[in-house]
Amino acid sequence: MEKDKAIAVGVVVIVVVAIGIIALWNPAPTPDVRIGYLSKDLHQLALRVALENGLFERENLTVELVQFGNGGLEMDGFLAGQIDMGYLGAAPAIVKRINQDIPITVLAAANLEGSAIMVSKEEYDAGHVTTITDLVGKGVYQPGPSTVQNFLLRLALNQSGLSYSNITALTIQPSLMADSLTAENPAFIAWEPFNAKAEYDNKSVPLVLSSDIWPRHPCCLVASDNTFLTSHPDIVQKVLDIHVEAEGWILNNTEDAISIAQDWLEMEESPVTTAFNRIIFDYNVNRTGLEIYLNFLIDEEQLLPDKIPADTSAFLDAFIDTTYVDGLHL
Repeated sequence: MEKDKAIAVGVVVIVVVAIGIIALWNPAPTPDVRIGYLSKDLHQLALRVALENGLFERENLTVELVQFGNGGLEMDGFLAGQIDMGYLGAAPAIVKRINQDIPITVLAAANLEGSAIMVSKEEYDAGHVTTITDLVGKGVYQPGPSTVQNFLLRLALNQSGLSYSNITALTIQPSLMADSLTAENPAFIAWEPFNAKAEYDNKSVPLVLSSDIWPRHPCCLVASDNTFLTSHPDIVQKVLDIHVEAEGWILNNTEDAISIAQDWLEMEESPVTTAFNRIIFDYNVNRTGLEIYLNFLIDEEQLLPDKIPADTSAFLDAFIDTTYVDGLHL
């Protein structure tokens, strides 16, 4: 018996050592580029399409994907050296580029529009919350302070003659928002598909779509760490070529794109289709829109006073570089 145990232990040791040797001989390939993205954000469908269609493999690019809960956290990922490029919202990119001197450059857009302020169906049907002004004194869930959705919430309140201080902003993951609604906290703002899914499940209804708050507003962008951009312009160009190709494929293959989104989001076709139709997929950077973001963020005192660019136009000139997509076509 003792001899059998000794043999068994010996075999286990040999197997473990062998596995270790194999791992040393065959290490995981070092990625050519580490790309950040947001959790289940349909705005960033181009990245998923590129993966599913094998576009990175075709270009011999080894890619590591890093998921973040919101754009502010993704900017922290840039700062920590966790990613080289990323899909993220315009607002966090601007806020943290200025406030924390995080050196990134915006290279392309991913989408326009595609968010909504949603309200509890029960509160809406009861007539308690049917307009933005009905949110005064109540809680509104949002993905985070440095997000496009936070910006849109502020803008919607401003357009209704209110201010951000008139509501209580509560930060929570978009996936938890619909189930967290109460009479005291009856609304949330999120990116698609969480709005369409909550509506499909009869948990909430749209109070206002972001397309009505600000038609064709910029949302998600593609950005690069400045050091990576300088050191690996060839890789950056390949990633941008793939991004533009994926955006065009989405527009030309709507049904297939929705099918890819369904599998990725693990969601029924109906809410995915609703969400998809609320998003404008466009890789062209809307500089005027980013300037509006910047000026409104200054007005809302979201930028540190001593960090605000003296020349906002010069800041945007340095912050945006569309040369990698200029001349490319969908």
